[in-house]
Formats: sequence, C-alpha cells, structure tokens
Amino acid sequence: MSTTTSPTIVLFARGTLALLDLWPALTIAVTEQWGGPDSSEKKTWLASTLIDEFESRATYLPSPAGTSSTGAAIVDPATANDPPLDHDDIADLLTQILSDEFDANLEDGSIDSVASDLVRLWRDLLASPTGADPETLVRALEGKADEVRKTGVKASSGGDADTDGEDADSDDDGEEGMDVDEAPALVPAQPKEKEEPVVDEDGFTLVQKPKRR
Repeated sequence: MSTTTSPTIVLFARGTLALLDLWPALTIAVTEQWGGPDSSEKKTWLASTLIDEFESRATYLPSPAGTSSTGAAIVDPATANDPPLDHDDIADLLTQILSDEFDANLEDGSIDSVASDLVRLWRDLLASPTGADPETLVRALEGKADEVRKTGVKASSGGDADTDGEDADSDDDGEEGMDVDEAPALVPAQPKEKEEPVVDEDGFTLVQKPKRR
C-alpha cells in the first residue's frame, strides 16, 4: 500500500467531519463542555479515531494497479458493501467515547443514526449508486454543516441526514438517519452517591468496602 493517503479516505475524512458537525448531541456536548475545557479537541480526536479505524482496516487494490497517478493508494471499490467498520462497530465506538470523554449517555437514538450515516457515506463514496460524483456528495454534506453552524440546533427529535443531498427515510440496515437541525436528549452521567460514615457503639468509624457496580 502506498504511503500517500487514498483519495477515497480523504473524501471520507471530510464527510466524517461534516457528519459530526451535523450531530446535534455532539454539538451540545462540546458547547456545554461536557468533556471539560478541551471538549472541542476531544471532538477532533473522535473524528480522527473514526477516520484512522476506517483507513487502517480498508482493503486496497494491489500495486501497481492500486495506485493513482499521484502515487496514492486506491481503496478497492468491491468493498463498498463491506465497510471496514460495520454499524455495530461504529455505534459501540461512539457510545464508549461519549461516555468516557464527555461523561454523557444518549437516549435519543442518534448514535445509531450517526453510525448508519457513516456506513452509507463509505458505500456512496465507493459505489456512487446515484451516479453522483463523490466530491459532490461530500460538498453537499459540508454545505449542510456550514448551514447548521450558522443557525445552530433546536430542541426536537427524529429526522435524518443523508449523504447524497436528498432526503432518505432509512439506510440499508433499516436505521433512521439524524435530523441536522434537531437536538437530542443528552443525559450526563450520574454522579456517585456519597456514602455516610458508619459509627459503632463505641464511637469508632467503621471502614467500609467499596460497593461493586
């Protein structure tokens, strides 16, 4: 595989950044600093983690046929319907990072929607089922992200964000996409309850073993 990044990966990276910008839950988590003062950097790290996972696991055409005129590796188009990460892999990764880095649990179903959108983005970039140019697909997502940054998000639920610039009710896995204008039910992790000291009859404080979760 060439050390030069594949054009497909570059487009996927741009699309991934746009999809994360279109995710109301993540926008709120960053704005409200659920992950602390470096919440914005954590969002960037989340994007790079997703992109790296796809790039490192992608299947490339063998050289020399598998390199472009610029020496960049070419992702095998045959893997369009077999993404490096599937829906469940992405959902698990997003759930873990939202919990670990932002101390938040989402109950609005948006994690599944984002996972579906990322899988659909990968498929559309490699297969272009609508006949659209991959660059055009990504620019449409980036345009939506720009609009959301200008208008912000509003509280509501439901909807979808598709990768081809047109409305879509669901993807191939039957998962609904996310509405780019609607905010989620964002639930911060519950703080641990402080245990009261236990004092025996002689006035000594007993040492208690920590409770297992």
